[in-house]
Amino acid sequence: MMRTRRSSTGMVLVITALSAAATGCGGDGPSGASAPPSSAERTTGPGTYPAPDRLCDLVDFSELATAVAPFASAPQGRETGGDPAVSSGSECKQSLSNGTTVHARAVALCSAWKEIGKAIGAHRHSRETAEVADSSLTDVKGLGNQAYRYVSSEDGPWKADLRLVVRESNLDCEFHTQSGHPMNEQDTDIAFAAMEATAKHLLPKLRP
Repeated sequence: MMRTRRSSTGMVLVITALSAAATGCGGDGPSGASAPPSSAERTTGPGTYPAPDRLCDLVDFSELATAVAPFASAPQGRETGGDPAVSSGSECKQSLSNGTTVHARAVALCSAWKEIGKAIGAHRHSRETAEVADSSLTDVKGLGNQAYRYVSSEDGPWKADLRLVVRESNLDCEFHTQSGHPMNEQDTDIAFAAMEATAKHLLPKLRP
């Protein structure tokens, strides 16, 4: 169960889906298996998930609101994906604020690949790239077919940038937590737990 202690610093929480070109074919094992694809895992077929749309009707940011700050405004959504024949998805943004010390937002973007192999390849490529740049990368068990998380060291305006990347079947998602202030170990644990809980609640809702 996720702890509900709030961070003492202002955060920006971002939940996004990862799109990257890759090769392969598609079909997966059951949700909850987080090991890399093996010979026992089917990799042919279009996959379980249709392209998600109207994500704001499906995503539940309440875990993040409890962990970080209350909802500050109505969510805003948009459709994504330049080539539906390859992959496409949907995005939803939700502002979070306690009106004083915490100003944050949650953003969910989920994309479905037409072929599972493309999603597998994209996930593998993104993991290898992140592992080279960020030594904090850790595999996450019990979330999708594959998942990992890390604290990004990329240059940018944020003092802390936490990322959780999840693939289930042909669906590929990335979860961000970004803060304008440095985050201590407690803040980091709370943010990662909130992202994982949000992902677990969202994935079943995206199935047809």
